[in-house]
Amino acid sequence: MSESPHKKIKRTVELPEHLVEYIISTSFPIQYVLQNRVVSKTFREAAIRSRDLDFGRIYSKRRSQSAVVSIIENIFNQHKGSEINRFVLILNHLGVEDKVLSWVKTCLSKNIQELTLDFSKSKKVMNLSIDFSAIETLTVLKLRWCNFEIPNNTPKGLRLLRTLALMKSKVTPEMIDAIFSNCIHFEMLELTRCKMHGVLSINAHDHKKFKELILYSMPNRLQIILDAPTLECYKYEGFVRNVDFSKVDAQLKEVELHYIQNYNWRYYDSSNMVLANMGAYTGVHVLSTTNIFLEAFKERYVDGEMRSPTFKFLNLKEFRIRFEDPNMCTLYHIAEFLKQCPNVEKVLIDIKKFTFEPGMLWIIHQKSDMESRNYEFNSIKEVTIDGYKNHWHELDIMEFFCGHAKSLNKLKLIMPRNVKKRAHRLDYARLDSVRSRFPGVKVEV
Repeated sequence: MSESPHKKIKRTVELPEHLVEYIISTSFPIQYVLQNRVVSKTFREAAIRSRDLDFGRIYSKRRSQSAVVSIIENIFNQHKGSEINRFVLILNHLGVEDKVLSWVKTCLSKNIQELTLDFSKSKKVMNLSIDFSAIETLTVLKLRWCNFEIPNNTPKGLRLLRTLALMKSKVTPEMIDAIFSNCIHFEMLELTRCKMHGVLSINAHDHKKFKELILYSMPNRLQIILDAPTLECYKYEGFVRNVDFSKVDAQLKEVELHYIQNYNWRYYDSSNMVLANMGAYTGVHVLSTTNIFLEAFKERYVDGEMRSPTFKFLNLKEFRIRFEDPNMCTLYHIAEFLKQCPNVEKVLIDIKKFTFEPGMLWIIHQKSDMESRNYEFNSIKEVTIDGYKNHWHELDIMEFFCGHAKSLNKLKLIMPRNVKKRAHRLDYARLDSVRSRFPGVKVEV
């Protein structure tokens, strides 16, 4: 017998209370719970049972430091959950060191897996009386402006660690060796502004999961030696240094090379060191770099002839270049490099801190050379100029891509937010001319 079509069907099933609590405590971050606990009875107890205590975004214009500390303190004092999977704290620790220590110890007693402590707001390194290297359950450890030590370079824990990120810590070669020897599941290492002298050696020969290495602002490190067969992502910021990639078997897929100018060496030319490492970068899919990288491709005398170094980037799909002073690069250098990237699809030109000022070399030689050459970019689909100020050479770059990138469908011009940095008024006549000549390209300002 068929049921009546007018009979109401019950669409939801009421879940047991303990199951609801489990779902909320494991699936909802603490910020979401705090925002909704006043409108739902279900969420009122959730904050003190939550396993995801991410306070990274708890600051706002309405909350003072003391209010933030009070909220966190109340949650920890009342926390009833048996476990805390994740704790993220971004705080000025000065004056509340005892509370921070108490919170971290509570997390340790509840099998913390992911721990992030960021005290950069205070601009003073916090010395917590905790041996992080002895924690057994950690898979992710990120310490910024917080001390990290390994007593006798022999970790008692960290066997499950996958990610380690340190900022403003003292690092020694023995410490790095101890980490790779002990952490068999290690995947990513990030060192930022850490104190270390001499050579940095990454001995990850027996690791099958180590994929990413990030090194930012470590000026006293003179050389990098990588024995990391599975490395796929390498990010670096600082002076140009020699890097030994001879024992990296896997092809790098993503590289960031944010080279900065070294003003301490008066006659320092980094081009040779840039080129020495170039072979390791030719297979990447994503490349982010600065004008120092591009300047290494400038023409030079070789056996009595002017030649440019030639490297093919056949796998490159996305190219991001940031220009900063001092800088002699022009559209010519950008175009000549992209000729070596036949499959690139996205190009980002960052000039937020730079204005092109081409000199006589551009006017007399480079411009005429470009006009005599046949540039064809068949794969470029999107170009972004970030920091666009309507300078005449920026308009040259815009017109060049519209005319020579046959597959281009989007050209985005992002102007500086600060009105004072907008050096010129928009040349609507020239923009309209470009739009009419290349109707297939969407020009956004």
